[in-house]
Amino acid sequence: MKKLITELIIISLITAVLLVCITEYAGPPVIERTEQMMGTYATITIIDRDTKRANLAMDAAFEEIKRVEELMSRYNENSEVSSLNRNGTNWTALSHDTIYVLKKAEYYSEISNGSFDITCNPLLDLWMVKVKVEGRMPTPEEIAEVRALVGYEHLIIDEDRSRARFDKEGMSITLGGIAKGYAIDCACEKLIEAGMKHALVNIGGDMRAVGDKNGMPWEVALQNPRNKSEYIPIIKLDNESVATSGDYERYFFEEEKRVHHIIDPKTGYSADECISVTVLTQNCVDADALSTTVFVIGPESGKALLDELGIEGLIISSDKRIIKSDLSFLSAHL
Repeated sequence: MKKLITELIIISLITAVLLVCITEYAGPPVIERTEQMMGTYATITIIDRDTKRANLAMDAAFEEIKRVEELMSRYNENSEVSSLNRNGTNWTALSHDTIYVLKKAEYYSEISNGSFDITCNPLLDLWMVKVKVEGRMPTPEEIAEVRALVGYEHLIIDEDRSRARFDKEGMSITLGGIAKGYAIDCACEKLIEAGMKHALVNIGGDMRAVGDKNGMPWEVALQNPRNKSEYIPIIKLDNESVATSGDYERYFFEEEKRVHHIIDPKTGYSADECISVTVLTQNCVDADALSTTVFVIGPESGKALLDELGIEGLIISSDKRIIKSDLSFLSAHL
C-alpha cells in the first residue's frame, strides 16, 4: 500500500512538472477579436497571461477606434468632419483629435506640394459617386469645375481656438487617407496604458505593433497587388507601424480605365504611376498619410521624399518595377 501511495505521489509530481513545462513552452494565451468599423475590419491581437485584463484592454481599444470614427467619418452626419463640411466658410469648433489630424494632414500637403490633400473630397465624390452611377467619364470641363473646389491652403485651421473653416464655399474634406492610422495609434495608446506589452492593431491592412510577439517580431506578409494569392516580402514589426496604399481595394473600370479612390488633386484623375506603396514608420498616422502621399507623387519623386525623410518604403510602379527607399525594410526587416 505504501509503495502504491509513493508511486502515485511520484506520478503526480511528474505530471505537475510536465504541465508546467508545457505551459511555459506554449507561452501566454493569444486573445484576438475582429469588429467591423471605419468602413473595413479592425482586428486586435494581444498576448498576455491575464486574459481578463487583456479583454478589458481590448474593449478600451475598440472603443477608442469607434470614438475616432465618430469624430472623423464623412459618412456620419454627426461627425466633426461632416459639421465642418456643412458649415463651409463659418467656423466649426473641433476636438483636439480632429485638429491634430488636420494639422498632420497640412504637414504632408506642404512637404508634397499639395499632392496629399484632404480637400480632394469633391473630386472623390465626382469619381466614386457620380461617374460610377452615371457610367461615363467626366468631361475636362467637369473636372476643372470640381478642381476649383480643391486646395489645402483654403482650409483655415485655428489651432489656438480649436476650430477650422474654409475660405471658399463648396469645399469639403475627407480624412480617408489619414484617419485610420490615427485611430490605430489611439487604440495602441489605450493598450499601452492598460499594461499590454505584446499586441497588434490592424485596421484594413494598416497596422501598428505594441512590442514584439512574445520574443519574436510580428510578421506581416505583403500581398502581390495583382495576385492576392501571392506575397512579396514579409515585414517584421517590433514597436513599428506599416501602411499600404494601392489602386486595388476600391476601384472600378470605366471605358477600360481603372478608376480608384486615390485622386491626384493636381490633375483631378486617379493617380496612375503606382500600383501600391508600403511605408514603415513609428506611428501609424504617419505611415497612413505618407503611403498615400508617395502613391500620388509617383515612384521617383516618392522615393526621393522617403529618402529625404529617412523613411523605409517599398513602391510598386505601374509598370511593375519594385523600387525601394535607401533605408529599406527589405533588408532590415526580412
